[in-house]
Amino acid sequence: MTGSLRRLRDLGLGLAILALALLIIAKLENEQARRFSGPFFAIDGDTLGFAGERLRLEGIDAPELAQSCQRGNEAPYPCGEAARDALRSFVSQKGWECSGTRRDRYGRLLVVCRRGLTDLGEMLVASGVAVADGRYLAAEAGARQAGEGIWSGHFERPSDWRRHRQIQETEPIGRFGAFLPHWLTQWFED
Repeated sequence: MTGSLRRLRDLGLGLAILALALLIIAKLENEQARRFSGPFFAIDGDTLGFAGERLRLEGIDAPELAQSCQRGNEAPYPCGEAARDALRSFVSQKGWECSGTRRDRYGRLLVVCRRGLTDLGEMLVASGVAVADGRYLAAEAGARQAGEGIWSGHFERPSDWRRHRQIQETEPIGRFGAFLPHWLTQWFED
């Protein structure tokens, strides 16, 4: 066997081993995902609660509870509360399963929730009560084009709304909770 064929064979073998290693890592990560099956309750428009755990829907950003939006020439309405109410309505239907592996800077588990093939985050964005945040861009475009929810008038993106008011997303236990271990924050909530 010539030197170039041997190198080509070694390269192919190395790539096959690398691909196998990546598949094993992906499988292990999927097995480490924490899974939850309702009942869930809506904390705000993009955060669920389940047995003392806070679950942040990954890929969406809903208006803050104190945020208002405006439909055409109508009076402003509490779109943050409307987002929470929509999330509450969706999760009141049985069969949702949420899973995630990572936490955000506030200690909330970042999750994707599904009921069969239906994705909760996509439903919220498509109904116009939340904006896409790295995911669900097609659903956001459809909601914008159809004038659904917040897209029926004027609103400030939730991240801009927080930035203009120089506030961060806060959790009910207060800002200091972001610096405490998760098990300790649960103790304060109980």
